[in-house]
Amino acid sequence: MRVVAVVCRIIVTLAVAGPWALASAADQGSVYQWVDSDGTPHYQDRPPEDVHAAQEAKELSLRYRLSDPEALAAAARDRAELGDAAQLRKQQQAEDNKADAGQRDQVKAEREQACAQAREKLQKYETAHRLYRPGADGERRYLSDEEIDAARVDARRAVAEWCSP
Repeated sequence: MRVVAVVCRIIVTLAVAGPWALASAADQGSVYQWVDSDGTPHYQDRPPEDVHAAQEAKELSLRYRLSDPEALAAAARDRAELGDAAQLRKQQQAEDNKADAGQRDQVKAEREQACAQAREKLQKYETAHRLYRPGADGERRYLSDEEIDAARVDARRAVAEWCSP
């Protein structure tokens, strides 16, 4: 008998509260806005009882979406991948800068060596009275005055090329 009474109470409660719960679920997400005669704005989840205010009330629809755990996890993965990519790019740039510095140092050393050789050759050409080139058979072939002048011009050009900043 007691069980029947409890079940009857539950049924009566659902019968009375059921339509109200459905109506409130239908209104869920709506907010009504209106301004009273004093100029005060009002916000409420039900339309106002005043007929004049009810006609001027605007229904604001509140739209929301639930958080998607998969989307949040994907966004976190994307952020982590972007962070990893940025870190990798920084490492590669640092390595490139080191490699560039090593190449610059090597080029600088080669230029200094070529400059020293060009200066030495120019000094010899300017102080020597007679210049020669070795022949195919190992004999010396002495240069004419015009050839010496041309060789000195070439030596000066090499110094300018290798020793200029």
